[in-house]
Amino acid sequence: MTTNIVESVNSMFLDEREYPITALFDAINRRFAEKFHERRMKFINAPTIFVPSIEKDIAKNINLGNKLLVHQTANYKYIVTGQDEVATVDLLAKSCTCKVFDIDKIPCPHAMTALRCQYGDDYGRRIYEYSSSYYNVEVYLIAYVEKIKPVPSEETWEVPIEILESKISSPFVEPGKVGRRSSKRHKGIGESFSTKKNKCSLCKRIGHKRTTCSERNVA
Repeated sequence: MTTNIVESVNSMFLDEREYPITALFDAINRRFAEKFHERRMKFINAPTIFVPSIEKDIAKNINLGNKLLVHQTANYKYIVTGQDEVATVDLLAKSCTCKVFDIDKIPCPHAMTALRCQYGDDYGRRIYEYSSSYYNVEVYLIAYVEKIKPVPSEETWEVPIEILESKISSPFVEPGKVGRRSSKRHKGIGESFSTKKNKCSLCKRIGHKRTTCSERNVA
């Protein structure tokens, strides 16, 4: 997988891209139906409030927070100190000067220490109130709740009359080129591919090989 959603989807259908268009769409429909079902069933009976990866982050931050010192400066505001760091936590604003709380939307180790000081033994339950609801298992399942149904046979389609009567021009198709069709992707704007240059094992210079080295036949 890549950070580019288009590249991620393309990588899923390397073989299917050679199919006829109708078969390609059937393959895409089937693959996404499988993925939705797989991810829906993965957490349908999850024993945790948040998805497991976030629960691990919370447990990690709790352990790190237990090693920090804290003192309250105002209601819901704290100064938290560690070995070589000092952070200011504002629980009402759900913010910390380390910015992890602000960006990740779960309490950072500094915020965990402040929550423990603010709520005492009840702070474990309060952690979820100070975290984004998007990490909730129920919210995650909503993204995959819809079932993707297979496309029925063409004989059962009910196509509106205005669609049947509409005239659609054929798309422009570039004349075929001689040789095998390229299957490699072209660079996008701002992209660069790493290029490995040959290094001569004889003269140790880059740009050619031993077989083409000018010093090969030098006496």
